[in-house]
Parts: sequence; C-alpha cells; structure tokens
Amino acid sequence: MKYLSVTDHEQQTPLEISDPDISFQAGFGFYLGVVVTGIAAAVGTAAGAATATLLGILPSLVTCVAILGHILAKRAYGLPERIGRSRWRRLACYLPAVVLAVLVAVPAVIAVDLAARFQLVVGVFALLTAISAYGLDRMSRNRYVAALTPEEPAANWEYHPAGISPSEFIFVGIMGLVVVFGLVTAAAGNGEGLIWALYGVLIFLTSHRGPGSWNELDPGDRWNPPELRAHEAGLIHKRPFARKLIPWDAITDVRLTDDELVLERQWFGRFSSRWLDVRCDREAIESDAESLRDALDRVRQPETYRLRDGRCDEGGASVPERSAATETTADTDAAAELETTE
Repeated sequence: MKYLSVTDHEQQTPLEISDPDISFQAGFGFYLGVVVTGIAAAVGTAAGAATATLLGILPSLVTCVAILGHILAKRAYGLPERIGRSRWRRLACYLPAVVLAVLVAVPAVIAVDLAARFQLVVGVFALLTAISAYGLDRMSRNRYVAALTPEEPAANWEYHPAGISPSEFIFVGIMGLVVVFGLVTAAAGNGEGLIWALYGVLIFLTSHRGPGSWNELDPGDRWNPPELRAHEAGLIHKRPFARKLIPWDAITDVRLTDDELVLERQWFGRFSSRWLDVRCDREAIESDAESLRDALDRVRQPETYRLRDGRCDEGGASVPERSAATETTADTDAAAELETTE
C-alpha cells in the first residue's frame, strides 16, 4: 500500500492507492479500444474504404487495442485515483467523443460533401465513445473517493431529500415539454400527439412520490436508497453505482429545523443557495437527529471539539463553538474541485 500526495484542501488525509482492479483495467481498455477504432473508422470511411473492409478490420482493431489498454492500465499504478481526483482529467475523457460528434455535425455548418455512411459510422462511434467515457469517469471518481476515505464513517444515514430537488424540477420541465409537444401535434391533426400528452401526464403522476405528497412512500421501503457518510475528508453521497465527495470546506453550517437536517454548501467559496444545500428529511433519519448533527459538527471541527474536551477534562471552562467562517481556512476554490456532478 502506498500513499499519493494530497493538497491542502483534502485536509492532509492520506490517499491510499493500490494496483488498479480488474474492472478498471477492463473499462480503461474498452475505452481506449473504442476511441482508437472510432478514429480509424472515421479515417477509413472518409477515404472511401469498402464496408466489407471496415467490418473485417474494425472488430480486430478494437480487440487488440482493448487488450493493450488493459495491460497499460494494470501497469499504471494509481491511474484511477489520478484521473478521479481532477475534474479536468475526467472531462478530458469525453474529448474524443466531442471530436467525433463535431465531425458528424460538420456538413450542417460547412459546405463539405460527406457521405451519409460517414455520418452514420462516426455518429455510432461518437455515441459508444461517450458511453465508455462516462463509465471511465464514474469508475475513476468512485475509486478516488474510496481511496480518500478508507476509514469507517463517523456517521452515516439514509439520504431522503426534503422538499423538491433541482432534479425534480428538471423532470417536471421535461414532462411538461412532452405534454406540450403532444398537444401541439394533436392540434396539427396528428392523433398520435394525444398519446404523447397522456404519456407525459402518466409518467409525472406515477413518479411524484415522497413523504408529504399525496402518493406517500415510506423511505424505509426504498430499495437500495442513497446514503450519506461523514468522513474526515468530507461528506460522501453514496449511490448504488456512484460516489460524490463534498469536502468539509464547502460545508458552511449544519443546522436542524423542525422538518429538515440542513448542510449549507457553497461552490468555489462564493456561491450559496438553498438549491446547493444538502437537505435531509428529518423523519427519514433513523438515528436521533440532534445526535447526528453533533456527530457532524465533531467531524467537521475536530480541533474545536478536541480542545473543548481537553478543557472539560481539566475542569476548565468549555470552549465556545467557532463559526463556520472561522473554520474554513483552506483554499475553497480547490475544495470545490473535489465535488463532482452526477
């Protein structure tokens, strides 16, 4: 077991890394194979290669490159952690897919004579590259977060968002567009538009489930619900196939209301909004909410609690809690870099 150097905003937590596991090796090899084969397909199609020729060469090429990528990933010690720790490195995984997508869109912008076969072949490989890049992105980020938080969490609980989340607003907007599209299509004389409108309404109604809604769902009945874990390095939002780390430098306050446990967040140390906060339904927290809040404060501000406990042991006065502003001493811009999108 070795350690990868970390930056100040990771609170000097040792990053434990090991040899890339077999799943990452296979994923990296497949990604590399799809990228190289996609480029070869674009060049071969543009050069006028016959379809039979491409079908004979491309499968062998993707297999050979995937095996080579598998071997390279096995020898690249700490590769998933190095990719996962940087948002720009993860975004760089999507660059080949963007290039291929641009090639598909070129005829619509510039007067270039490209055969429909070229656009079809390159479009398919652009889609495959984007999917494999997404998988590589997820695997790298998950392994980085796991390496940064090898210890048992100081606190953990099932995460059930309170109120309406931004994703729900997006979902409602998309279903609204589906309904409008269906109604406009029906008004134009196409009866199939009513099917689309009905589909949008039904999907919205059957998906509007949660505590406090008319179709109430007990959080305890949810299959494999998301979970929040408090570690020394930060708060982990764990879902079945994804993990996101929110560093404590990005958490400005932890407070309880009658209905919610709220962890107030900032992006890049500047932007704050209730939509950025982590809001947990208090009724869905199985443990005592006040004890959970105290545990979060203790892991967020270990120096404060260590000093307070020491004073109490000596019979002295307790140290008052410091505000979140005084506790945030690390580079908040760098801390926000740890947080990733889902």
